[in-house]
Amino acid sequence: MKKTGILICFLLIHSAVFSEPKLESYLLNDLELKKLALEYQKSQLSAKKSRIDNGISVELATGTARFQIQEEDFSASVSPSVSMSVPQASNLSLKLSSTLKITDSENNSSDSSIQLGADLISASSLNRKITLKKAERTVLEAKRKFQNRAIEAEKEYYNQLKSLFEAAANIVSKQKDLYDDKISFDEIRAKGYSTSSSKYRQAEMKVVSDQHEVDTLIHTMDHDCAVFASKCGAYYDSSLNPQDFLPSEIQETAPVDFSSFKKEDFAEIESSTYAHELAEMQRKADRDFTLTATTGYTLKNSNTSFSSGETTVTDKGTTTISNSDKSDTIDAGLTATWKGLSVGAGVNIPISSGNEPVYTLSATVKPNTFRTRKITLASNEITEEQELIDIQSAEESYETALVDKKTELDSIMWTKKTYKETFDLWNQLENDEKKWFREGIVKESEYLNAFANRELYRLKLMINQIDLIIYNAETKLLFCRDYEFSQ
Repeated sequence: MKKTGILICFLLIHSAVFSEPKLESYLLNDLELKKLALEYQKSQLSAKKSRIDNGISVELATGTARFQIQEEDFSASVSPSVSMSVPQASNLSLKLSSTLKITDSENNSSDSSIQLGADLISASSLNRKITLKKAERTVLEAKRKFQNRAIEAEKEYYNQLKSLFEAAANIVSKQKDLYDDKISFDEIRAKGYSTSSSKYRQAEMKVVSDQHEVDTLIHTMDHDCAVFASKCGAYYDSSLNPQDFLPSEIQETAPVDFSSFKKEDFAEIESSTYAHELAEMQRKADRDFTLTATTGYTLKNSNTSFSSGETTVTDKGTTTISNSDKSDTIDAGLTATWKGLSVGAGVNIPISSGNEPVYTLSATVKPNTFRTRKITLASNEITEEQELIDIQSAEESYETALVDKKTELDSIMWTKKTYKETFDLWNQLENDEKKWFREGIVKESEYLNAFANRELYRLKLMINQIDLIIYNAETKLLFCRDYEFSQ
């Protein structure tokens, strides 16, 4: 959990706006972000395991040991071996093996060999690259999910904060209606209408109704603030005005320029391009022809024993071949496959004179493989066309997003300019009304009306700033930002 906290704190540094302490608390309390941080760490371990599994490997084996004691005779046998493979070097392999036998206190060991093999023509190296590439991609995607979740959580935070500001704006708007109706009600009373008259009572009911609506909105906002505070790990005092819980200002942030990101980093383009590149590698790895070669040296190769023609019959009725009849050999072999045909050939060349080389041949044919191969190739062509269409579709999405985001940003900035101009007008009027109210020139309800309008546009400006932050977050989510982790 300590590492998870470190990762989340790292993301806080690279997010758009993280100066607000409540936002940091909100992110640290986000369970999905914690889960993805753990998934990222887990993917790193899986990639490390994949590199080990597809790297140099060594295997030590004793084989099955057999022992037999009968009267005065003792026999034992064991077939130990040591093997090593290097996949990155044309699937190079080295194997040491032997058959150790002791019969009636005589050493009848044979077939001690050293064998070296390698792929002359094969896709083993490419398949290894594909496996490692997939493992690295899993880590990369886990990292991106973690990064994006931090941005998404930031969006959630500001969307909820925006809802609270909108609730506050609704309260101010309704208070403005209340002040307007109070002004109308004061005019009716000043005109001397009877308290029992219809006009008087209707005006009074409007004021009462407005006050009830304001109280209801405040009560709802009070509940929403309490919920939001709990998500931020903050204390909320319900006895206070819920509007006082909101930040007094939203930190100014510069708009993110969509065109400042590289086109190839557009998430849809990057994903479809990667899928095409990986599929291309897999198609290249699916070879029609492969060729593997082996060579080695064997001590007392039992494959050469029949050439001497001499055997020994024991009193137990079994026939054994003397080790003197077995020759050391130089071994070589080739295995080739082409579609459904597999052919193998080998030779054991004796070192001692009097023994002839031993040849081995093998062949396997699978007729259906020839038929299905054509279908596979045709299917691969169709799949490649689909991949290219996916890339084209992603590029079209990029162009559409470019226009949409530019329009959205222009709208946000235009709205900000309009709200700022209107706020400045109401702010000046509110200052004048305050002065006139103190001088007794205007009524309190008239001053409060100007104050409410100024406050309404102040809140609208803050909401507009939140809209810009959300826009920035949404724009970032459209792109891969791997550089953030390398900084």
